Amino acid sequence: MSKRWLTAAAALLAFCAVSKAQVSLEAEFFSLPDTVTNEYLDSLKLQVQKPNDYLMAGVYGGISLDYGFFNPIRQATFMMQYPVVGFSIIRQFTMFGVFPNMGFEVGAQFNHEGYEYKVNKETGNRPVESGTGAYKVQYKVPEAFLLSHFHYDIGEYFKLMAKVGIYMGYRTAVHRTLDDFYAGSKYEDYIDQFMDYDLRLSYGLHGGVGFGVVVSPFEFHVNAQIKWGWGSFWKPDYTSPYYYRFGYPLDGAVTFGVYYQFTPRYGHTRSQLRKLARKMIEEEMQHE
Repeated sequence: MSKRWLTAAAALLAFCAVSKAQVSLEAEFFSLPDTVTNEYLDSLKLQVQKPNDYLMAGVYGGISLDYGFFNPIRQATFMMQYPVVGFSIIRQFTMFGVFPNMGFEVGAQFNHEGYEYKVNKETGNRPVESGTGAYKVQYKVPEAFLLSHFHYDIGEYFKLMAKVGIYMGYRTAVHRTLDDFYAGSKYEDYIDQFMDYDLRLSYGLHGGVGFGVVVSPFEFHVNAQIKWGWGSFWKPDYTSPYYYRFGYPLDGAVTFGVYYQFTPRYGHTRSQLRKLARKMIEEEMQHE
């Protein structure tokens, strides 16, 4: 009887040893060998889509800071208007297979324009708009834009952004604030009306800078816009055919947006590429 027990115990120990060895071999099989160094990972050619080659879309909101530049020179102050709301589609791509920082952005937004004249400290007078007696004018302006979109990744979760392009809009509504001198005058009839010399088409240069927080498949963008209008508020010669006067928008905006990535994002920083290469090697080893 004792011999049988000894034989069974020996068989059990042998089985345990074989099982342990098999588990050890499997663990070793699925771990990366010591030869897979960072230098080796950097040398791999990844068989995946190009870095930062993806599509996303999102919405944003914020406030505008409206100004202007004029001839003759007018002392103006920044005027805050809100809300600014919009959406855009951003296509990131690697240009020529070499530059992974490129992209373009197309979208539309509900924005504002306008200006507010300040009191001249030397004379004590405040300029007003010829023909309406207004020292403050506010416009509502739906816009569409097309931008080149540049970005620079900082690690896996942060990015810097810069944009530049063109925009076009249309001034759909106006509101004027009259100087006290004109209170009760006929100019009150024009507070919310466009005059025949007003120009309603707005267009020009659109740009901005910002940063993003990336938690795939979502991105959170904070941007500072700047808009340099090339379409005057009014006809330059409406007061006199012999005198050229103009006023152009020069506006800013601060916005916060949420974007969704429709296709996977592969970053282009060294740490991100190494992580992708390591994952590729692990998948290859598991299928051998």
